[in-house]
Amino acid sequence: MPERIKRFVKNLVSALGHSLFEDGEMSGIAILALASVVFFWLAGLALYELILDPHVTTVASLNSLSIDPPTLQTVVETLA
Repeated sequence: MPERIKRFVKNLVSALGHSLFEDGEMSGIAILALASVVFFWLAGLALYELILDPHVTTVASLNSLSIDPPTLQTVVETLA
């Protein structure tokens, strides 16, 4: 999936750059469109990394894995 996104962004930037050099009137629109794409791409990346990533380890998940250390009585019972 990331390869498809990289190709899309590369093609989009290439097309916007081509239109920018071809027609001077479109430069404002091309720059605005490019800035919008970059902004939404970064926002989407941050949203995925901070909220939707299923492999993120949070403090709450670490807290649920707490392991109680053995007491002296359980150690003595297991050795006896």
